[in-house]
Amino acid sequence: MKEKISKNVREIPPAIIREMSLRAAAYDNVISLGIGEPDFDTPEHICKAALQDALKGFTHYTPSRGYDDLILALIDHIEASRNIQLKPEQVMVTHGGMGALIASLRAVLDPGDEVIVIEPHFPTYKAQIAFAGGTHVYVSTSFQNRFIVDPVQIEKSITPKTKALIVNSPNNPTGAVMPGDLLDELARIAVENDLIVISDEVYDRLVFEGNHDSIYVRPGMQERTVVVNSFSKAFAMTGWRIGYCFGPEWIIAEALKVATYFTSCPSSIGQRAAMAALKSDQGIFEGMVQEFADRCKIAYERLVAMPGIKVHPTQGSFYLFPSVDELSRDTMKFALDLLDREQVVVIPGEAFGPSGKGCIRISCTVGRSDLIEAMERLERFVRSYR
Repeated sequence: MKEKISKNVREIPPAIIREMSLRAAAYDNVISLGIGEPDFDTPEHICKAALQDALKGFTHYTPSRGYDDLILALIDHIEASRNIQLKPEQVMVTHGGMGALIASLRAVLDPGDEVIVIEPHFPTYKAQIAFAGGTHVYVSTSFQNRFIVDPVQIEKSITPKTKALIVNSPNNPTGAVMPGDLLDELARIAVENDLIVISDEVYDRLVFEGNHDSIYVRPGMQERTVVVNSFSKAFAMTGWRIGYCFGPEWIIAEALKVATYFTSCPSSIGQRAAMAALKSDQGIFEGMVQEFADRCKIAYERLVAMPGIKVHPTQGSFYLFPSVDELSRDTMKFALDLLDREQVVVIPGEAFGPSGKGCIRISCTVGRSDLIEAMERLERFVRSYR
């Protein structure tokens, strides 16, 4: 009966990140540096505000685009933080950032269309492109070049079937941030080749040096770029499942159709929590960002001293992506051995594409004491791992 399952679905492997979490459940005293989820709880005042709104009756279906007041609050937030001016028709609230991704991809892809994916990459891209009937085309980066893509390789990958390019900065899993001149070049390529760009910017507030930059603000890009974002990471609201995207009306209108038929509408209570987050003193969230930066620095300083490990400091997000190539090219085995011997969870680099081989992703989303203990265990492990 397996042949009755969609070929698109059959060919998508199970998520390695989730698999590592399931394997870790068999052990005691585990420290997980695996899933990229803030360890902070959603601030109490946001939870209370959402509860009060629920008690007032905000428990029903909402407009498919999202509550009007949240759309307007997002427009104000984006203008204040990015100096980007938008109309309500250019914005939609979604079921998490993933909901924005799948709605955007489904809106623009036809069967056989190609999407350029710079890797290592967030694993969801490959699956969502397949679900939308498209084909991913990888453009590789390297540890030696700090996982910054060469735009010449992007141009070489373009064919008559190329429809879109996905940009992710700050990057999951590498922590790399695309410099402005690279974004300029990618914008030029997109315009000259009439490409749609999906810019995944869910880590935009987690940039540790300078300010976040976006391909959206380049000349010719506002009519062809969809920016995807989420409340999950920077606001510690992963479980509320509220994301959003903005872009040209001609794409957003079609993406809204997709979202309407997939999920009907975003969560009413989640949207009220998001509204409270936007109204909050942003210093609360800036403190979280600083804590992530401090943790990444702690982990980096420990990793550079470990034999057989090479690592770049993270520029954004809360990830480090060290190379353990001198110890093992089989990072799945490396991660499983680390779990078995020291009860520390990391994610094998191959989960993020071919360029991830020889690396592991470390998520600095545990408290400092646990992070330091995890580094102690990892160092003990690598000193004996030959």
